[in-house]
Amino acid sequence: MEAWVVSWADMMSLLLVFFMVLYAMANTDLKNFAAVAASLRQAFNSIGLQSSTALISNEGSTSSPSVSAAPIFPKMLPPRQRDFVRVSTEMTVLAKQLNIGGEIDVSMTLEGMIISLSNELAFNPGSAKLLPEAKPVLDKVADFLRNSDAHIRVEGNTDDIPTNNPIYPTNWDLSVARSVAIVRYLAEEGGIAPNRLMAAGNGEYNPLVPNVDRESRHRNRRADLVIVYPSGSRQFSVGGIDLPPINEALATPTPAALPPEQPVAPDNGQ
Repeated sequence: MEAWVVSWADMMSLLLVFFMVLYAMANTDLKNFAAVAASLRQAFNSIGLQSSTALISNEGSTSSPSVSAAPIFPKMLPPRQRDFVRVSTEMTVLAKQLNIGGEIDVSMTLEGMIISLSNELAFNPGSAKLLPEAKPVLDKVADFLRNSDAHIRVEGNTDDIPTNNPIYPTNWDLSVARSVAIVRYLAEEGGIAPNRLMAAGNGEYNPLVPNVDRESRHRNRRADLVIVYPSGSRQFSVGGIDLPPINEALATPTPAALPPEQPVAPDNGQ
């Protein structure tokens, strides 16, 4: 037998194992996607929306419309991802009901979840008085936050156009006043404990896109409700397997890993 045959057979065996692992991971992701897609479909159908997305069954085939949807919040997802699916679904449904599509955005960061409200939805130009149209959205956010132990940081953001208002001489003043208005509503009307809330103002200095035209300025004028999760709940998932919280991965070094203690030199005052 030629010597290269053994190496070739080993390589083929490794490739076979590699593709089997990929298939197993892909199969798990399909199951998770099927549950999430079914949940979103059920939520959209509850308000009369027709979903054109085909659901994927556990066997990989498309399911018929008569198949019952999975529970709204799939239990196989980590807590943060489950919250994201829930809030995204509820905000989408609410935006459709109130006809305010495009005025609400939900995203995830390493710090937590961000619910962004456009200033056109929440405030009149140059004003920090909360508009009635924003209150149903904040009520829905408060319903979610009451059952959470997360802290909420409300950040006001403006475009680069000066305020020309003596009450708010700078965009910093205006953005802080707007975030305070939202914080007060969540505490006084939404029942959120004040010690979980914080107001901050970024003014014009935290834009999503450069302020070059009317559309970009519209995007930058917003209020961000940053839901900061406790460090112990910051889980990540790979192939359906939850990894340890990030604070455990970055734990304090053990004494054996610390350098030996050095004697402290006397202070000579020089």
